[in-house]
Amino acid sequence: MFKKIIISIFMFGSLAFAPAAFAEPVILVFDVDRAIAMSKAGKSMAKQLEEQVSKVRADEGEVLKGLQSEAEKLREQQKLLAPEALQKKVEELRLKEVERRRVLSEKSQSIQAGGQRAAAEIVKIAEEELSKISKERKADIVMRREAVFFASPAIDVTADLVSRLDKRLSKVKVTPVALKKSGQ
Repeated sequence: MFKKIIISIFMFGSLAFAPAAFAEPVILVFDVDRAIAMSKAGKSMAKQLEEQVSKVRADEGEVLKGLQSEAEKLREQQKLLAPEALQKKVEELRLKEVERRRVLSEKSQSIQAGGQRAAAEIVKIAEEELSKISKERKADIVMRREAVFFASPAIDVTADLVSRLDKRLSKVKVTPVALKKSGQ
């Protein structure tokens, strides 16, 4: 009899805690790239990057025009110059082109590095906010949207993340990063 009572208590106790043991996990998904792109700071960053890249492209166009003009002048002088002098001027023009393209490439890389730095600032805040969201919703699992084949819109917290990003960071400054030259 005593054995039956103990077993009954054990069974009752097991059933009392069963719902907690078998509760479904709370899963959240988010799309950090979309959140950044949709946020005010992300839009600000994209606009600045576009403006900076456009300026470099305009500079590149001016450089090419200048080089083409110099090349045309050399063609006109071709018959007047000695072959050695012409070859020297052609080589100087080629080196000038290489140097100007290198400078433009460095500007582009500098802008890209500045964009990466600005994006990292946004991602840092996004991660902090995502951590808060997961605690508030008592999430057991938080996954990137691209890692999931299908997820119900009800568990996607991207819009909430965008809203929180906008409250904490409305814009970010994109400053080109001075790149270290090789050999320094």
